[in-house]
Amino acid sequence: MSDIIITILAVIAGSLMCFEGYKLFRLSLGIAGAVGGFALARFLINLTGEMGLEWNGIAKTAVLLLFTLGLGILAFKLYMKALIAITTIVCALWFYDDFNFLFERVTNNALRIVLTFGAGLFAGVLIGIIVYYAQKWTISLFTAFAGARIISGVLSPILWSGILSGEYAGIIEQRVLGPDIGISYPLVRVLVLTAFCVAGFVIQLKTSKK
Repeated sequence: MSDIIITILAVIAGSLMCFEGYKLFRLSLGIAGAVGGFALARFLINLTGEMGLEWNGIAKTAVLLLFTLGLGILAFKLYMKALIAITTIVCALWFYDDFNFLFERVTNNALRIVLTFGAGLFAGVLIGIIVYYAQKWTISLFTAFAGARIISGVLSPILWSGILSGEYAGIIEQRVLGPDIGISYPLVRVLVLTAFCVAGFVIQLKTSKK
């Protein structure tokens, strides 16, 4: 039941950012802060777990709630003052989750984490500065991508474990993607992310006034 509730809340939050991000930028920033706080807490729990620190269920829940609500409220209250910091944290964590394979040849685990996270922090600072001084289209693109990323993160596993991994997978591969491209989870995630990002960006530009 808790997984269903989290999925529904994530889709709602992601949709608000994706399709109404420019008009509701303060709320979008609060959502981004909450997502970043949740991801940061999960990252710290996993990292300390690898170092031998054991977490029970209550402690994990408390830390996740503290970081999620704390960063979410902080981002919403501080608004533009927190934009660059929140953007940096969110981008760094997303970069760590999605692009850690770029440093897979680094054998030292600690060094690999530092390099991946450092690259994400650098990208996050640049994106945060651009969005801070941006015009409407840049803010719309950023919020559309952020919302699409949240949506794809919860919908892709459902699609992959359901329809796309079942009897319809062969039809999609042959008729939609072509015979040389096979269905894979990363491909499903990229397709969902791209579809929502493009749709959200276009809708925001058409519905938002300067």
